[in-house]
Amino acid sequence: MDTWTDVTLPLSEDAREAFMREYWQKKPLLMRQAIPNFRPPLDGNEIAGLACEEDASARIFVREGDDEQSWRKKIGPFEESDLTSLPEDKPWSLIVNDLDVQAQPFGDMLELFNCFPRWRISDIQASVSPDGGGVGPHSDHFDVFLLQAEGEKVWAVADNEEYWPDNDAAFVPECEIRVLKSFVEDDSFTLVPGDMLYLPPKFAHNGVATNSKPGVSVTLSIGFLAPTTDELVLSYTQRASEKLKGSRWSDPWLKPVEDVGAISAESITYASEIIKRTYPKNDAEVARWFGCHTTARTGEDDDADENEVSIEELLAAWEHQGLVAREDLRFAFVEKVADDSLKNALFFANGECWDVVSPAAVKTATVIANRGELYEEDTQTEECDFDDEALKLALTLFERGYLYFPEDEDD
Repeated sequence: MDTWTDVTLPLSEDAREAFMREYWQKKPLLMRQAIPNFRPPLDGNEIAGLACEEDASARIFVREGDDEQSWRKKIGPFEESDLTSLPEDKPWSLIVNDLDVQAQPFGDMLELFNCFPRWRISDIQASVSPDGGGVGPHSDHFDVFLLQAEGEKVWAVADNEEYWPDNDAAFVPECEIRVLKSFVEDDSFTLVPGDMLYLPPKFAHNGVATNSKPGVSVTLSIGFLAPTTDELVLSYTQRASEKLKGSRWSDPWLKPVEDVGAISAESITYASEIIKRTYPKNDAEVARWFGCHTTARTGEDDDADENEVSIEELLAAWEHQGLVAREDLRFAFVEKVADDSLKNALFFANGECWDVVSPAAVKTATVIANRGELYEEDTQTEECDFDDEALKLALTLFERGYLYFPEDEDD
């Protein structure tokens, strides 16, 4: 196992290049004290409290026997009694997802991973376990950074094609969680708070909590999105098919046939032409779809009423504070594409696309997408006049609740 002992987050420019060149989606890396003297924003008990919130995405895994089929899973949100009654004599783990959305200090931690495009990051997940706890040996389709936050955890890893997540035969059948039938490690090591392990897709791993008494072991997982190719193709074709909505098969060229079971060459050609109408003409078309796809919410629809305000009202509230983007929404922008077919920048928010043309509008879009704090001067031209396009974009996003003033949450 390659080990870095003198590199800390956020990575320097040289460390970024070395990581991307040698490790990203290639091989694991152990980083000792990636965050020196690390103290998590919330401890294990506080994270458990989040699992009881109404909108929590949380699970409990308990291994009730000696065999791998004895794993049981329970879906949250939980009552406090669900957590206080967890067994003392059986391994268990509490998994809480979307910490970056539920608690802003965890969201701020993503700044430590600023060498990755934000749209690629899925979420921050916590695994809370007593000594001996874990979720069993398994493998995933996505990249992950495993940051030890509290207690210790022993990790075993293996680079074995037999353990790949697509190999269903390697996993325990009829088990409530996905664990490998057998697991032979290539290497193992103990992580203490501040240590971090990077694992590329398909590397099998097994983490077991240790030395956590009287508390728990807490591991934070920074996971990356890995959409399947068929998911992307389906998403694009669904969007592209909107161009053909309402049109139907039409064959005025049809001729009498002798074989009623035959499909003519002309029919095949016509069907091919229909399909080809959905093909992207250039990279700009793909950019419009891809930005919408990667920023679209996958959960429930946002039915919040729009907050109608005027430009004057926004500017009055904006004078001494910045606007910030909602933590549970995704934002992105595209400034150029490889074939130079994009005539202006594109901004994406929550699955929608805006064309942005003026320099002030482009700056506004990039500040929001980069999760910066947006101030009124960001919407001004070089002459310090307010830019209509930039102001309209900020106002629209504010009305929809995509942007907000932080102090509003405390009111």
